[in-house]
Amino acid sequence: MAISSKGKGKSGGARVITLTVLISETDTNIVLLTIYDKSECENLTDKELADIVKKSSL
Repeated sequence: MAISSKGKGKSGGARVITLTVLISETDTNIVLLTIYDKSECENLTDKELADIVKKSSL
């Protein structure tokens, strides 16, 4: 997601991390796990992502 006020295009944006949870064959929930500035952290490691999911109690 680009943040236009930063004036850096896509590189000045944020990452939105979501988790899709299957409730039943016809129902799903999409959970917002975190949003972070790409200038602070370009990518999350697998361990960081697993820790975020664990903290969300899902």
